[in-house]
Amino acid sequence: MKQTTPISSLERPLFLTSFFSHEKPVWTLADLARVSGLPKASCLRALRALERFAVIQRFEGGYRLGTRLLELGGIVQASYPARRVAMPFLEQLRDQTLQSTQWVIRDGNEGIYLDVFESRARVRMYIAPGRRAPLYAGASTRLILTFSDAHLKAEILGGAMRAYTEITPCAPAELEALIDLSARTWLAASFGELEPHSAEIAAPVFGLGGEFVAAISLAGTAAVFAEAASLLGYLEAVSKTAEEVSRALGYSGPWQTDPRRFLQEMPALSADKGRAD
Repeated sequence: MKQTTPISSLERPLFLTSFFSHEKPVWTLADLARVSGLPKASCLRALRALERFAVIQRFEGGYRLGTRLLELGGIVQASYPARRVAMPFLEQLRDQTLQSTQWVIRDGNEGIYLDVFESRARVRMYIAPGRRAPLYAGASTRLILTFSDAHLKAEILGGAMRAYTEITPCAPAELEALIDLSARTWLAASFGELEPHSAEIAAPVFGLGGEFVAAISLAGTAAVFAEAASLLGYLEAVSKTAEEVSRALGYSGPWQTDPRRFLQEMPALSADKGRAD
């Protein structure tokens, strides 16, 4: 999408980096000029400035993000002390369940998968560290929205929502119902909302003052989470880990995750998947 408001010459380099993504990590000069709406000469000057600081790297196929961003990413990760506490617990959860485990935080209207411990299962779903997802879709990101302030919820519910798949909850009433369930059970789940045949379940982490810190999630193929009895075990495991991390961070309040109630009320669990006893 082309920019509709003027971009100053100082902003242009950063503006161009916003087009690089997991889905399209490589761009040509012509393509960047087309999608940004900037003159090709302006794009070239901005890219050369980024090259000088290793933020962008030029190669035969075009331009890709540079190695300086890897260094900056490490600094970002190190600047979140809570995640350092959580890492051993996430690794233990991955080893216990064999599924991918994630530490997900909010950045504006999106969630970022800041840390990922990749699944040990033979059939797995890959989630790249640094991946972003909207707050209305996906278990961990929607859990972040659940514990966000009313202003942000109203903004998301009243804004445009992209349907990544046929199952993405884009209707405000549907999203409100999912948020309400997560608020009552402290759990969230998604089945194919961002990618077909994928599944994710999540529980919240709280800090010393009871503030929401992050979401911890388990992710894998939808088939792994298909049976209600197995899903209950995964929900209990992620709930236990989230509580352990929260206690380690100083949280002393009551723990209110309710996996059985969540299973009973989760809309995505159709009758043919069965219910836990």
